[in-house]
Amino acid sequence: MVATSLSIPALDKLGSVKYAFTTRQNGLGARTQGIKGPDDWKPVAEAFGIGSDRLVTVTQVHGETIVRVEEANYKGLRSVEADAMITRERGLAVGVETADCVPVLLIDPVTPAVGAVHAGWRSTVKKIVQKAVVKMQTEFGTNPARLLAAIGPAIGPECYEVDDPVMGPVREAFSFWEQVASARGNGRWSLDLAKLNRMELLQAGLAPNNVYSFGLCTSCMPDLFYSFRREGRTGRMLSVVMIKPW
Repeated sequence: MVATSLSIPALDKLGSVKYAFTTRQNGLGARTQGIKGPDDWKPVAEAFGIGSDRLVTVTQVHGETIVRVEEANYKGLRSVEADAMITRERGLAVGVETADCVPVLLIDPVTPAVGAVHAGWRSTVKKIVQKAVVKMQTEFGTNPARLLAAIGPAIGPECYEVDDPVMGPVREAFSFWEQVASARGNGRWSLDLAKLNRMELLQAGLAPNNVYSFGLCTSCMPDLFYSFRREGRTGRMLSVVMIKPW
């Protein structure tokens, strides 16, 4: 594990993968004026025992594009616009960067295969986490019932107040929207994005006991997390997973 990351005991028991949910401690994830650099996650790559170039991130755009990461294409993906990655390559880490949005790591311990998903509200409404599960099932033969999912720290409903331009699409996309939103009056709502993604994962066929969540609000904990809602332009946390080399 990375010294400045959070852990999930059930994932720690897996012998086939390494993962990390970083925090802002020790300056990890801090950037000058928010500009992305090639060595942003070098300490994490070193902890994983790989070169920085083998920790793969993409240009996140709040969409629904999912990229399959392979030895043949990983070096050119930093500038590719996408919001999720899947891979079954050993020794290639896939990671998403967040500062309030919901990060989701997917782990198929049988194939093995892994995925990383960046789910802001727009991508959540587009059901990106469900689509990532389907893509792993189609391309890798993943059985959703055996798939593990870890939902990282994200802005909680106590801090995530939204208006109708957000709630309108949420209501249209999900019949269960009342389970993840509560009215605050004056056309404002509290929205639980992490719970919404959990419910999407269950709809995709994951077992409830296989979906883990920290339940930590990035906006409420300034000493531990970056938060765009709280700070504006700021650093990022990394949620990353890798199948261990042989």
